[in-house]
Amino acid sequence: MLIDISSWPFLFICSFCVQVLWIVLFVLADVGETVEIDSPSTDIGTGREDCPEDYAPCTCKVSYEGLRVTCSEVSVQEIVDVFNRTTARDLYTFNMQWTRTTLETVTIPSDLLGDSRAEVIGVNCPSKVTPLVSLRIDNDAFRSSRDYAVGFLTFYCDWSQQLDLHFLAGFNHLTILEIGLATDLRAIGTLPSLPALTKLHVMDSTGLVEFPDLAPAVLQVLFLNGNQMDNAMAARLLDSILSTPSIRLFTLRLNMNRLTKIPTQQLASFSELTNLYIDENYIPVIETGSLAFSFPVTTLSLTAASINTIEPGAFQGFTTFYFILFFFFSQPILSFVPKISGPFSGISR
Repeated sequence: MLIDISSWPFLFICSFCVQVLWIVLFVLADVGETVEIDSPSTDIGTGREDCPEDYAPCTCKVSYEGLRVTCSEVSVQEIVDVFNRTTARDLYTFNMQWTRTTLETVTIPSDLLGDSRAEVIGVNCPSKVTPLVSLRIDNDAFRSSRDYAVGFLTFYCDWSQQLDLHFLAGFNHLTILEIGLATDLRAIGTLPSLPALTKLHVMDSTGLVEFPDLAPAVLQVLFLNGNQMDNAMAARLLDSILSTPSIRLFTLRLNMNRLTKIPTQQLASFSELTNLYIDENYIPVIETGSLAFSFPVTTLSLTAASINTIEPGAFQGFTTFYFILFFFFSQPILSFVPKISGPFSGISR
């Protein structure tokens, strides 16, 4: 017997209760992430005090982590000149960004930072230009940071002229790579070996192809939000991630795509998955066995996934999980914890 959840009257609860449940979720759920960089609005250039050297026309602040240099609306040549005359070796963050420009491409030459190096590097193409400006990065653009950088972020770029990620080769300490709001991102298929990589965020982008073998990286967190993935594309990308034998994926986000069904086969192969988010897709039916796990998933979110029907046996193997959360635009939250009972007792075992 199918269960039509659209007719369940007890799903309608007040907005205050929704907020309380969200607070409980974030306080108690262990999402297994130590670094969270949610959006390109993250300002990696803020600090407390001015730097001892003049970085004009860029800005520089001193924070407890170190120097934070931001080059906003500054030409690439001016950036080169800045680092040719300044002497600080270590930066905490370096961020280059534009809102508008007449440039047809953003071209980053070799040794952009001279002898300086940064722990976190941000490359943000013009955000208010349509179509996006093309990005071109020399293979040695950031070589001074190869044994120092732990994070690389880039947003708003067109990658049609940058067909590889070879400029990241040798970044042996890079733990997080985030690419967002990109077009024609075929370069992701050339991701070089990054042995320390644990978090990979590729979001709101087009042109994705299968990932290469990422070994020896021990990937733990993967965000694939907003990439217009349909069922077939999601299966291909997840299969390519599974081809990396060293993977230990704890958190997977597939939010805001075009999924109409759960990628059951691939999810079942992530044997250490604990946090799964498939929010804002169109999955009208949760099919039998589609969320059947033999390992302890602690957080499952299907926020605004347009679910109408849950088939018997859709949820299996949830023996030690903490939260299973639904949220619909037409219906508020249904939330329950460890032992499933009531309307779900017939579909959870």
